[in-house]
Amino acid sequence: MKITTLVVLSLVFALGLSFSSNLNSPIFGFHFGTTRIYSDVYTGGGNSSKPINEFDPLNREIYTGEAVKWSNPTAGKPYPHIVAFIGNESTELKSKISNITGTFQSSNLESLISSLNKLISKDDKTGNASQTFNGESIILPSLINSSNLSVTYLNASGNQLFKGAEYNLTGNVSYLNSGLIWAGGVIPNGFLKINSFIVTFMNPGTYHYQCLIYPEMKGTITVKPNPGILGIHKM
Repeated sequence: MKITTLVVLSLVFALGLSFSSNLNSPIFGFHFGTTRIYSDVYTGGGNSSKPINEFDPLNREIYTGEAVKWSNPTAGKPYPHIVAFIGNESTELKSKISNITGTFQSSNLESLISSLNKLISKDDKTGNASQTFNGESIILPSLINSSNLSVTYLNASGNQLFKGAEYNLTGNVSYLNSGLIWAGGVIPNGFLKINSFIVTFMNPGTYHYQCLIYPEMKGTITVKPNPGILGIHKM
C-alpha cells in the first residue's frame, strides 16, 4: 500500500512539474508516457484591428530533444504570421525572399491577403520532391538544407491534433519555414488550414527566427543540453 501511494504521488509530482513549467521554465516538451508536452510560443496577439506583432516570449529556453509549438492567437479577421529560420550564409536565398515579400503591404490586411493569394499555385506540394524556390516556399511549410536552393515541402498536416507541420531540427539548415499560421477557424478560402508549427530541437545552440510578413518580428530559441530530470528521458 505504501509503495503504491509513493508511486502515485511521484507521478502526480512529475506531472505537476511538467505542466507548471509551461508557465515559467524550459523543463518540458518531452514525452511523458503517451502524452507530449510542448513549449508554447505565440505569433503575435491582440486582434486584427489592433494587432501585436511580436513573438511571445521573444526568447524561449528549452533542453535538447524538446519541442516548441508556435500558434497564432490573433482574434478578428484572418491575420497570418510565418515562422522562418534562415541561415546566415544564405545571401542568395535572402535576396529571393526579399523580392517576394517586398511586395507585401502588411499595413493593409485586405491587400496583404490578396498578395498572399496570388502566390498559391495548383501544383501538388504534398510530396517530398525538391522544387525551385518561389512564392509558395513563403506561404507553405518548407525546407532547404542544401546550397542549390532546392525546396522540400513539409506535410502541412504532419500534426493532425494541432493542424500544422512538424520537423526535427538536427543541425543547421538554410531555410525552415512554417508556412502561413492562421488563428484557429479563421482562414480565407484557398489557403491550407495551418494553425501551428512544431519543431523539435535535437542539438544545443541559439536559433534565431523571424516572421516573413512582419520582419520586425524576431525571436530566439536557446537550446541547452538535457540534464535528465526525475528519470524523464529526453526524446
